[in-house]
Amino acid sequence: MSVAAAITKTFIEKQNMSKELSRNERIKEASGYLRGTLAEGLTDVVTGTISEDDQQLVKFHGMYLQDDRDLRAERTKKKLEKAYSFMIRLRIPGGVCTPSQWLQIDRIAQDYANGTLRLTTRQTFQFHGVIKSNLKATMKAIDTALLDTLAACGDVNRNVLASTNPDQSRAHRAAYELAKSISDHLLPRTPAYREIWLDGERIAGGEEEVTEPVYGRTYLPRKFKTVVAVPPSNEVDIFAQDLGFIAILDKNGDVEGWNVTVGGGMGMTHGEEDTYPRTADVMGFCQPEDALAVAEAVVTVQRDWGDRTSRKHARLKYTIEDRGLAAFRTEVERRIGKPLGDPRPFSFDSNGDRYGWVEGEDGRHHLTLFIENGRVRDIPNGASLMTGLRRIAEVHDG
Repeated sequence: MSVAAAITKTFIEKQNMSKELSRNERIKEASGYLRGTLAEGLTDVVTGTISEDDQQLVKFHGMYLQDDRDLRAERTKKKLEKAYSFMIRLRIPGGVCTPSQWLQIDRIAQDYANGTLRLTTRQTFQFHGVIKSNLKATMKAIDTALLDTLAACGDVNRNVLASTNPDQSRAHRAAYELAKSISDHLLPRTPAYREIWLDGERIAGGEEEVTEPVYGRTYLPRKFKTVVAVPPSNEVDIFAQDLGFIAILDKNGDVEGWNVTVGGGMGMTHGEEDTYPRTADVMGFCQPEDALAVAEAVVTVQRDWGDRTSRKHARLKYTIEDRGLAAFRTEVERRIGKPLGDPRPFSFDSNGDRYGWVEGEDGRHHLTLFIENGRVRDIPNGASLMTGLRRIAEVHDG
């Protein structure tokens, strides 16, 4: 660690020591790199829930504990615990899955969830209604499909979005590849995921790491969202994200670099003036070969500078608002070992999904289909959307 880095680390530690750390910080510190008592809790057949601390840790593994609100009153009257189940969210950077994976995801929904799929605004799938006794079987089935749920939730870099169709142009392909690279580079390295859910098995491959070189023992102060956009379309809503990369194209339509945006987020708490929405700043420009280093530097500055005492003040937007963009950029440049360039000109003319058919540079036509609320299901006496999409996947070669 350099002298400057050590000074920065000491300053942040002293700042956080001046206030009591949030409960979540203590949970992460004591978790043994996201293990907690999850393995033990899964074997407890007396209850459908897990411990309160583990309810926070399981988010890093891609899950939230939920219950059926419609049954609360009835079960309370019968002196039964709530009807608990889990929502499971996949990590699919860029939102691309193969027809084979779609069919496997469909099968998992039928076998272990509530028979439906939810497509999210962050280009991934969610299963709902998975009971605790089915969690490990579900996770193993996801792994068999060469997918995972690690970092789909929690205080880490989450699923990375990219412009919708990687086959639309060379620039869109580059955006998709960058989204995948960032997602993989910033993925937690803890072996806890494999130990707990896959019994040590690893079908999807990857090297085991016993440390967290990017995150450390306590990961990030809060969730972190990253996107990659190709002008003139801003369907990923880049100015509402913690970190963004805007493709800057040369005269041939190839990516010559990326404008970097930081500090966006629309969340706020009503009635609390110290929480507010904020649009991202365009911090600078980087060459394609520097994009991963920039992404890591932005994340690690937020790791070290972010507020760990108040989760309502822990997002990157507050860090930049408190410290200033100039100071933040200077620290990012110090960590990557070179200056960022000045932002390049760009423009967006749309901010939303483009539905219908589009011809890509590959000569093929690609369809963006509207799915109301992202819910994929068969409606009795109505549309058989889940069956229809299954049939398409069965005959489609990708």
